[in-house]
Amino acid sequence: MDIQKRQLLKMTVLGLGAAASPRLLQAMESTPTVDTDVLSLPHHSDTCHWLGPHFWGNRLQDWRQHQGRLECLARGPDLEVRTVSWLTRTLTDANQPARLSMTLGQLEKGPGFAGFLLGVGQGALDYRGAALAQRFAGKGGGLLAVINHQGQLSFRDFSDPEQPLEYERLSNGRQSQPTLPARIKLDFYAEPRANQHFDLRLEARTESGQLLDFALLPDYPATRLVGGVSLVSSAPARKTGGRWWFEQMAAGGAKLPAKPERELGPVMGCLYSLNQTVLKLSVQLMPVDLTRMNQVRLAFRANATGSWTQGPVARIEDGFVALFRISDWQSEKNWQYRVKSMDGEALFTGTIAADPGDQRKLNIALLSCIIPTSKSLDDEYYQPFIPQETLAGRYTPGNILFPHATLTRSLASHQPDLFLFVGDQYYETFPTRYGRATPAAKLDTLYRWYLWYWSFRDLLRHKPCIVLADDHDVLQGNLWGNAGESSEAPTEEQGGFKWDKSLVRMVYRIQHGHNPDSYDPTPIAHDIPPCYGNFVYGNVNFAFVEDRKFKSPPDYVVPQQGRGELLGQRQEDFLRHWANTHPDLPRICITASMWGTPQTGAEGEALVDYDANGYPPDGRTRAVQLLKDANALALAGDQHLGLVAIQGVETFDDGPVFFTGPAAAAFWQRWFEGNNRLPNQRGGNPDTGDFIDSCGNKMRVLAVANPKISFDEFVAQKKGWGMFLADRSLTSEGYGLVTVDHQSNEFVLHCYPTASGKGAQQYPGWPCAFPIKRQST
Repeated sequence: MDIQKRQLLKMTVLGLGAAASPRLLQAMESTPTVDTDVLSLPHHSDTCHWLGPHFWGNRLQDWRQHQGRLECLARGPDLEVRTVSWLTRTLTDANQPARLSMTLGQLEKGPGFAGFLLGVGQGALDYRGAALAQRFAGKGGGLLAVINHQGQLSFRDFSDPEQPLEYERLSNGRQSQPTLPARIKLDFYAEPRANQHFDLRLEARTESGQLLDFALLPDYPATRLVGGVSLVSSAPARKTGGRWWFEQMAAGGAKLPAKPERELGPVMGCLYSLNQTVLKLSVQLMPVDLTRMNQVRLAFRANATGSWTQGPVARIEDGFVALFRISDWQSEKNWQYRVKSMDGEALFTGTIAADPGDQRKLNIALLSCIIPTSKSLDDEYYQPFIPQETLAGRYTPGNILFPHATLTRSLASHQPDLFLFVGDQYYETFPTRYGRATPAAKLDTLYRWYLWYWSFRDLLRHKPCIVLADDHDVLQGNLWGNAGESSEAPTEEQGGFKWDKSLVRMVYRIQHGHNPDSYDPTPIAHDIPPCYGNFVYGNVNFAFVEDRKFKSPPDYVVPQQGRGELLGQRQEDFLRHWANTHPDLPRICITASMWGTPQTGAEGEALVDYDANGYPPDGRTRAVQLLKDANALALAGDQHLGLVAIQGVETFDDGPVFFTGPAAAAFWQRWFEGNNRLPNQRGGNPDTGDFIDSCGNKMRVLAVANPKISFDEFVAQKKGWGMFLADRSLTSEGYGLVTVDHQSNEFVLHCYPTASGKGAQQYPGWPCAFPIKRQST
C-alpha cells in the first residue's frame, strides 16, 4: 500500500472508532481482486437521449449519450439526484464481493456530487421499478456513494423520508482538492463479512493512479445492499449546481452479476392490429440518433424454420416511431416477425397471431387508466389523503406500481386474443412533474409512454391491440376536443387542444399509428388526425370511435338543457354506415368512456360531471341510438369505476349495454351507490337499478365495483380538493375481460381485481352475460 493511502486509511478508521480499526486496517490494506466488465459507449460525435441498451435515464431529457460519455443535461434548483439506472446489473442477496467503477468529471463547474446509488428497492422491486429512483430519498431508496465538487468522498443515506433532500452523510473521506481534476476514476467495493454485513469502500484516483480520497463504511447490513444500481449527478438541494459526465463504467463480482436479458432498445416494442387482409404495425424506438438510424425494415416468416421474407422499409417519424401497413396479409396463419436495422441487425421479434375466427371463444382484455406510481416522485413528502390510508414508502411496491407485474401476470393467464387500451395510458403528473409546457415536452411525454410500453410490451409483441388516446394522453385533465376549434383559448373548458399541436400530433402518431385505418382520415383543425373506423377480427365486427375529440365544450347551463356534439357528425355518419356492414357478425364498439354519467354523491344523488359523456345529453342520446340501431355492445374505460349499464334512449333499458372496465391503476375515485333505493335492481344488489343521471339520461345499472370505502366515509375524512386515494387496499382496480362465445351466441363480461387470473374471484356482480343480437336476424 502506498504511503498516501495508508495515511488516509488510518485517518478514516480512527474516525470510525477503535473497535473497528484493527479489522479494517487489515482488510483494507489489500486491494480486492474483483474482475469487472467495462462498458464503452460508441465514440460518436452525434448525440441522442437513448443511453444505450444497458441504461435508463431519469428523465429522458435530463441525459444524453455524447462522444462516448453519458452527460447530465439537467440544471436548476429542483433537479437534484438525476439518475441513470444500470439495467443489466443488480445487487443480489449473495454474500459475495461486488465492485463498480467509472471515470467521471464535471461537464459544467459548480457545487454538487456524483457517483453511485446502491440497493434501490432492497430487493422488493422489479428491476424496472427500481430504475425510477430519483431526486427525493425515501424508504427503500438505498445508499449514495459519491464524490463532491471538492473531491471529497462520502457515503450518504438515500432512504430517509423525513429529510428527503438531506442525504445524510454516513461516512466521509478526509481529503478535499483545491482544484478538481478533469478526469477522476471512482471505484466502489463491497466486501462481505461473516455476520451478514458488508464493509464498503470508495476510492477516487487521478488517471495516473494518484489517490485523491478514500471513504469507508463498515458493517453495512446485507439486507440493505440489495436492489437496483444507478449512476448519479446532483446539484445541492434546492440550488443550481454542477453537471457531471460518466464513461468507462465497469462492474463485477458475484453479488453484482450481469443480466444481458434486461437490455433495452433500440426498439422498445411493437404494436399491431389485423383487419382481415390488412396488417398495421408500429415500431416504437428509443430516442435514437436519427443521423445513424432513420429507417427500419420489417421481415416475417410463416414458421420457425422457414426463410425470412424481406418486407417493407419505414422511416422513423417524429416520436421515434416507424409505421408499416401491409394490405395482402394472410391472416389465417401465425407469422413470426422481426424488425431489422438497414444493415441487417435483428432488433426485435414477435408473432402476428392468426385470426382466431369463430371456431372458439374470442377473449378480449379491457384496460385503461394506468399510473406508474401511486404518488409522484416529485412530491417531497408523502401524506395520506385520508387517515384510513396506509402510507406506502417511496421506493416500495406500494408506491412503485410500474411495471405492473402482478397485472400482466393476471392478464396473461387468460390468454387474451385481443387487447384494448382505451385511454389514459399515462398521466401528465406521474411519475414526475408536468413537462408539457417545457422545451423538452416531447421527450417528457415519451418518458411516460415508454413506461406504459415497457410494462406491456411482452404481451403485445404477440397479440393485436387497439389503443385509444384520451384526455390525459394529450396531457390535459379534461378534453372537450371541439374538432380542434378554440384550441387557442386559454382554458380546457373552452374546448380544443391546449398544448403544442406538434406534440399532440406526435401522441396520436405513437398511440394510434398501428390501429386499423380510419373511416375518413381527413384531419381536424391543426392537422390533428382522427381515429375512428372498423375492423373484423375473430369473426366480430368492431368499431372504434373517439368520444372526446369532437365533443363540445360545456356551456354550464342546466345540464339537462345542454346542447352539442359528443361524437360529431362525421362519427355519427360512420356508425350509421357500420350498422349495415357484415350483418351476420356480432358487433362491439370500442370507445374511451361510457355514454352516460353514473355517479352518485352522499345521498345517492346524481353528480354533475361535464367531463363524463352524459354531457351533452342530445349528442349522447344520438350516439346511444346509433349503437342501439347497430345491436352493438360498447366497451369503455376512463371513469375508474368498473360498471355495466344499459344506456337508455327513451326508457331505462331500451339501449345498448356498456361495460366500463375498472382502472388498472388510478388515483381519482368515483362511486355509484344505489343504497337500496333504486327500482329494478339486479339480483338484489343494492347498488344497481334504474337511474337518471345529472343530464337527464336514463340507464339501468347492472353491476358496479365501488371503492372499498364508501363515499360518505371518504368525504368525512378527506381534506382539501379532490377525490384521491393512493392506498390500493381501499380501491377497486383491475381489468375487464370480454368473452365472445360464438357457439352459445352470447357476450360474457368479466371484471377482475389486479391480483387475479383465470378462475379467480371476480368483483361482485360479475360475470354478466348478454345474448348477441345480429343485424341479419
